[in-house]
Amino acid sequence: MLPKFYQTCFENVLIPTQYKMLEILLMLLQFHQTVTIEKLATVFPQPIRFESRRRSIQRFLLLPQLSIPYLWFPLIKRWVKNSLKTGEKRLIFAIDRTRWRSQNVFVIS
Repeated sequence: MLPKFYQTCFENVLIPTQYKMLEILLMLLQFHQTVTIEKLATVFPQPIRFESRRRSIQRFLLLPQLSIPYLWFPLIKRWVKNSLKTGEKRLIFAIDRTRWRSQNVFVIS
């Protein structure tokens, strides 16, 4: 489901239960193609009440380990290093920032 270096980065930052939660959420996002917490909580395969599943997903998404400095910068750093090792002489990055509601969204690809 995820490239090996993504798995390695996630496993280095998250404890096993958090990593499993991430895997499940990614699978649900891909299968149901929805990003609302309520809809994900409805289909989340955990034998607890809906409200508890919703709060569990919310708490997971607020983990400090999922922040940019802890997770995404190391992931980007490893991605760039792997690209340079394959002999590529030039890397091209597309960077975009937009404001969605009250949040700034920064995307690099």
